[in-house]
Amino acid sequence: MDRTIAALILVAAGGIGVAAAEDSTEASIGDSRLTAGDVVVLDEPIDGNAFAAGSRVELRERVDGSAFLSGGNVTVAGPVGRNLYAAGGEVRIEGEVEGRARAAGGKIRVAGDARIGGSAAFAGDSIEVDGAVGRGLRAFGDTIVINGSVGGDVEVAGENIRIGPDARIDGRVEYRSSRDIEVDPAAQVAGGVTELQQDRRWLRKLGHGAAIVGGVTSSFGMVLFGALMILAMPRFSREAAATILRKPWQSAGLGIVMLLGVPFAIIVLLVTVIGIPLALLLIFGYVVLMLLGYLVAAMFVGDTALERLGREKVESPWWRVLFMFLALIVIAIVKQVPFIGGLAVMLLFIAGIGAFTMRSWRGFRNDTAEATAA
Repeated sequence: MDRTIAALILVAAGGIGVAAAEDSTEASIGDSRLTAGDVVVLDEPIDGNAFAAGSRVELRERVDGSAFLSGGNVTVAGPVGRNLYAAGGEVRIEGEVEGRARAAGGKIRVAGDARIGGSAAFAGDSIEVDGAVGRGLRAFGDTIVINGSVGGDVEVAGENIRIGPDARIDGRVEYRSSRDIEVDPAAQVAGGVTELQQDRRWLRKLGHGAAIVGGVTSSFGMVLFGALMILAMPRFSREAAATILRKPWQSAGLGIVMLLGVPFAIIVLLVTVIGIPLALLLIFGYVVLMLLGYLVAAMFVGDTALERLGREKVESPWWRVLFMFLALIVIAIVKQVPFIGGLAVMLLFIAGIGAFTMRSWRGFRNDTAEATAA
């Protein structure tokens, strides 16, 4: 692992400085591409699958495989050869998706020129479908407007449901709502419109589903970030995770110092007024440190389990990514155990923060010594 990269990560996490927020990190595995950053723009054709996460994600060129996109604002303007899976605050589909489309977010819009070859399923607060859906459509939200074509049945559940004048639905429309559905006289619905039996439980299920969507979105970004960390910095990530096993008490101790010390430093800087700019940088670095500490803890659990299958598998980045993902699931399950589970996960998290800081500082110190010697 390049020690310079380790030093830069320490700078971002520890608040010594901050790398440009608009930078993105990417890795290619075969024909597939993984990209994460503040602003992510996929403007080159991708032969395989595309995985992207950021505050703003834009897909502009063709993806031959499936696209997995997560961000604050997600725009799909380029064609997708297989399936689309998107989650974000706002999701806009403007291009062609040859397979299925699955999206969740605050606002979802399928533009008039967009075309989805397979079925579509959307969950969000506001959903607008002006484009074409080749097969069935399922939508769950507060406000749902369908003003495009659907080649199959439509199932919707929401408070404000409207079928617009340009709607052309080959199948039937089934809906659940506390209000009457609004169907424009010019709309064409081949199978008619049917109100399903009133069952208020679907509202509770929808709320529960929204919470799950939020958790899945967050977890997807974490898994993607962890995968990039393993693939781009295999040695650093492996040594950081191993630090928990080699130096558990030092890792936990330093983790506590970072967990409590950084917020204290932020408060002191805010009080001085003149230190507010540095305090803001520290806040950003603190958030990054929390994420990296959690990921290092998951890598430790995954690598420990993977070593039991064979030392050579720990040398494989793909095996490590898989077991990190499994470790995140295990940690989430253990966390649900009353008291003991939460305590165990907290200790692991603290050790992960300390281990990451120790490994980053070691790389930074070695780089400094080499520069001095030169």
